[in-house]
Amino acid sequence: MKLFKWNFTDIKPKFPNIVEKFLGRKITDEASNDQEVSIVPSVNIADADKAFDVSVALPGLDKKDVKIEIQNDCLIVSSEKQYEKEEKNKNWMRREFGYASFQRMFQLPEGADQDKIQAEMKNGVLSIKVAKKAGYIENKKQIAIE
Repeated sequence: MKLFKWNFTDIKPKFPNIVEKFLGRKITDEASNDQEVSIVPSVNIADADKAFDVSVALPGLDKKDVKIEIQNDCLIVSSEKQYEKEEKNKNWMRREFGYASFQRMFQLPEGADQDKIQAEMKNGVLSIKVAKKAGYIENKKQIAIE
């Protein structure tokens, strides 16, 4: 699997207007002239008993390409990668350069312990465990529907 070989017709959503409104930008079938690609990786978040589990699909990326940080009570997962591809034959040479990046931000809940976060990258999936604060009681209230 190659990380930066994109066919935009494969990733264009079936309901682009909804996605475009959410992302705040138009989705097109064409890459820009400088081959800059911005991707939004899929994420699953689970609220387990003792931790929040975040799984980010990052096929083709290595852990050295990914950056995880906490800033203003937000968990930020990002990556920037430049690539160069060169093909040579007897009579011709082709060289391509490109750049791809993404950033996902998640507001951490009050019960998250920002000092106890673990991350692991395996088979293209980044798994992040954010521990819950000991003794934290979530303020829940059920609202009756009339």
